[in-house]
Amino acid sequence: MADPHRDYFNRLAPQWNGMAPREPRLMEFLGRFGMTGGDRVLDVGTGTGLTATAIAACVGGSGFVVAQDFAEAMLLEARKTPADHPIHFLCSDIHGLPVRSGSFDKILCFSAFPHFRDPAAALLEMHRVLRKNGKLLILHHCSHDQLNLFHSSLEGPVRNDRLPSPAEMSRLLQAAGFDVLSATEADDVYWVEGIKGYTADTA
Repeated sequence: MADPHRDYFNRLAPQWNGMAPREPRLMEFLGRFGMTGGDRVLDVGTGTGLTATAIAACVGGSGFVVAQDFAEAMLLEARKTPADHPIHFLCSDIHGLPVRSGSFDKILCFSAFPHFRDPAAALLEMHRVLRKNGKLLILHHCSHDQLNLFHSSLEGPVRNDRLPSPAEMSRLLQAAGFDVLSATEADDVYWVEGIKGYTADTA
């Protein structure tokens, strides 16, 4: 069955890097998140792979980066992006990853969350594939109000895609089994960070 969102991103993939602004603070954000050498990281909704290449630079040759996206054309573009260390590409739906439980130390979801058809199910799946005390960061380079206004100005299936407020996102994370470490936003950043603790762990 056709997925309008997948079709939308596949169609735009060849020109995506010219359309979407790059985040000059990305390495700073990864450091703040605690990304370090040897980390096993899942980059959710990697798009054309720019975030995954930054993660690979952080985790080094001893780390492990899986760049996931549901749009195959986006991953074709991502494979063209030079990286310092190998990146493993995964074309899969975030709601059902072909990955063992407890596989990752960290998950980064940068500029992707509003496009999930079932946010609660996606968070449960991210919780499953994190190890004990593994961390998830949901990151955007603007506030949720700004992003939602931007999406509403677009044509196509993303027009109705919405990013929850930090307070609502916190409730979603807690319902999925995360403890919330930080939930803040400003005009130039949205940062909600959770950790998979021992109390809710079933992996």
